[in-house]
Amino acid sequence: MKVRICLVALCFLIFHCFAAYGQTPKKDDRPAEWEYKQVNYPSDEYLNHSAKDGWEVAAAAGGASDSGGFYWVILKRSKSHPLFGTQTHEFLLPARLIPYQKSKCKLTLAQAPVIRGLRLGMNSDELFAIFPTNGPEESDRVQQLKNAELYPNYGYASFQFNPSNYATKDRFTGIGRLTLGLFDRKVVSISVDYWNTPQFDRPGQAMEIINRQFGLPELKDWPGSSEYLSYASLPCDGFTFQVYSGSGSISISLTDLAYIKIADERKKADLAKKLGDFKF
Repeated sequence: MKVRICLVALCFLIFHCFAAYGQTPKKDDRPAEWEYKQVNYPSDEYLNHSAKDGWEVAAAAGGASDSGGFYWVILKRSKSHPLFGTQTHEFLLPARLIPYQKSKCKLTLAQAPVIRGLRLGMNSDELFAIFPTNGPEESDRVQQLKNAELYPNYGYASFQFNPSNYATKDRFTGIGRLTLGLFDRKVVSISVDYWNTPQFDRPGQAMEIINRQFGLPELKDWPGSSEYLSYASLPCDGFTFQVYSGSGSISISLTDLAYIKIADERKKADLAKKLGDFKF
């Protein structure tokens, strides 16, 4: 029993050390050299996929107690990597890595949380109206949407916004960064980074507030979650909701995973056509 308690204490010490390094920097801090994410019960397939996107293992821990076991991995990615600071749809797949507890969330896509006016399913015109711009940035948006229709995107594009740069910044008080994924010019993923958040006694305390504000099931109904895990994922009938609670920052990701199947079908069809047209 003492060995188990020591192991758990050591794991939490390791986590908090890395969380201190991985927290989002305040305005006056130097730019972060690394970004971090925590994954619970990752499969080999997921870790191999993450490695291709520049992620490497920073720490890992597992152990047992009288109430059960746990296993998590912290991944980090260098600022020098071209994907640094971006969030692709592959990152949002860990919701399917914990099969031992079936989700009780029956919320549909139409019932998905709306975050400061941002919702799944809104089109690109509605999105860009919230972040009005002109000149080079507007041209870049148009070009990025066009590129999304081409190989190898198959309809997918990702846009990142710093709310402080837009006239609507007051709507996003407390939010440092927004990343939205569009598929066929409709929003399929929303990732929000909240900076300088209150210091909660435990991750579960933050989750209670999040669940209450967004009308989500209680934490006990989230597969594989507990009061003291910083990462939690909730698969619902029409979307997936994920939360990462760090020291002084919280990240929320909201995703409609249905588009992934369509993108895969397009990829397979494109490959089949290329193979059919190829001549030796």
